[in-house]
Amino acid sequence: MEYNEEYIQGLLFEKIAGTISKEDNLVAEHAISNDAELRRFWEVLEAKMGSAKGTAFLSGLSADEAWDKTATSLHQKPGSVFSRNRWALTAVAAILTIVLPLAWYFNSTKQGLSNIEEQEFKEVYLKTDNGKAVDLSNNKRIKLGQTQINAKQKELSYASDNADSKEWATIFVPVTKDYKIKLSDGTTVWMNAASSLRFPFQFGRQTREVYLTGEAYFEVAKNKQQEFIVHTSYADVHVHGTSFNVNAYTARNFSTALVEGSVSAKKDSQVIKLKPGEEATIGKDNLEVKIFDPQEVLSWRNGTYSFHNQSLSQISQVLTRWFDVKVAWQNQRVSEQTFTGEIDKNLPLDVVINNLKITSGMQADLKNGILTFR
Repeated sequence: MEYNEEYIQGLLFEKIAGTISKEDNLVAEHAISNDAELRRFWEVLEAKMGSAKGTAFLSGLSADEAWDKTATSLHQKPGSVFSRNRWALTAVAAILTIVLPLAWYFNSTKQGLSNIEEQEFKEVYLKTDNGKAVDLSNNKRIKLGQTQINAKQKELSYASDNADSKEWATIFVPVTKDYKIKLSDGTTVWMNAASSLRFPFQFGRQTREVYLTGEAYFEVAKNKQQEFIVHTSYADVHVHGTSFNVNAYTARNFSTALVEGSVSAKKDSQVIKLKPGEEATIGKDNLEVKIFDPQEVLSWRNGTYSFHNQSLSQISQVLTRWFDVKVAWQNQRVSEQTFTGEIDKNLPLDVVINNLKITSGMQADLKNGILTFR
């Protein structure tokens, strides 16, 4: 689905301001899940408005005051068409009284971002729910409240002094990067580029739950008393202790592939239990099960992307995430052609493009960060 970027950005301003309707929120959530650029915009917006200055600005915006200011001119008798229309227009005006100053503040302060905010979408960073952000690009030890954060060699671990801590954080891995995090229960998560993972510093006593966007490989610490759940926008994965991969970049490409142990994929009321070597994907309406090729599904952990009879459109998504380029098509039919091969993340992009040209016979040009296929 294609989105009107300006319209969705407007919805995201309403969402962060808390004035969005349930229907519009569903549209916004769907856009965030399926459009990388809009997801990036939302993450920037969250990070900016979650800062101390952003929080202070938001606290000064009152929906009640906005309504009072825009509704005082209403003196029409209820029930008339004109009155109903005017009430609707006034509701819009009240929302704009909140949203327009917010949009102005966000855009006018872009140039004044702090160092962490300038780097947060170039390097891996951690953001707590109370707005604190930590750049994880260099080896460091830092104390966040009662939690000790340790970042070294593309890996994060932490320890909390409070066994009953209810604080959550989100780790963001930008395009071109990958990262590893060890959770409080001993579970290890390898994250692919353009992914995020929301997790608690301490799991509750009943379940262990995390929220994933993008792709990650999990080695879950075994605990029969505490089920481990990976929530995504498309389906959830339930497990007690096992190794599996979850791809949740888009609904079309969603999959959870079981390497070892036992997991269940759940979508709405449908639950499918997987065996090692099986993966669950989303078909037209329901989850479907099939055998997967470990070389294709898991090779990203070694810095390679193996593909067999995949469309150039699917392959280009990996190029976007791994090499931070935008993709354009001079001929849309080219995007539907299928190819077999491998991409090495550690090679320069021009070498990767030349290899694709040689093996597939396609034509492509890179200019100003835009990769054009023709």
